[in-house]
Amino acid sequence: MADGLLTNVVGMIPGTGPETIVIGAHRDHFGRPAGLWFPGADDNASGTAVLLEVARALGKLGLRPQRSILFLSFSGHERDSLGSRLYTTRPAIPLGSTKAMINIDHVGAGDGVLILRVTEFKKSTLKEAGYVVGLVNKLDYYGFLPGGDDEPFKEAGIPTVSIASGGAHPHMHQPTDTADTINPEILRNIARYVLALTWQLANTQ
Repeated sequence: MADGLLTNVVGMIPGTGPETIVIGAHRDHFGRPAGLWFPGADDNASGTAVLLEVARALGKLGLRPQRSILFLSFSGHERDSLGSRLYTTRPAIPLGSTKAMINIDHVGAGDGVLILRVTEFKKSTLKEAGYVVGLVNKLDYYGFLPGGDDEPFKEAGIPTVSIASGGAHPHMHQPTDTADTINPEILRNIARYVLALTWQLANTQ
């Protein structure tokens, strides 16, 4: 991979209190190594789309949550999660005020089951958001899996949940990972769940 400048993009909905919820997704992929184009629609334009839509929906709502909601679009994921590691070493808001981190990756294909890889989260919290959007029976819970942009936050002692779509992702890390392989219903359902979970975490103890 070529050397160059990598940037994170940060947005925020200010809360009424001092605490923060982080929701993040990486937007980089492999690019064009040796002239072969890797579009990265599922990995991870899908997660980026969910991040942007949740930010749009909550911004349009016009309400201030109890906790600030910080939206992070990471670069450098495919280079040892450089973007998320940079954030946890040079955070926009002190990490001590960050109460939870939601990571979104690979959410545009597969079977539509929501894979939740969890550290320090109560299962009841995750289920409650599933009930709100009618997806509680599509939630599948697992432990932590290294390698995601949630990992630096876990290492910093912050509770994390990484959300992905279950099942096979045959185009992952392939030049065939194009927009026409994305399942809109899966993408929409996961966006609804992330929206419900984000709002719940930002407004409950």
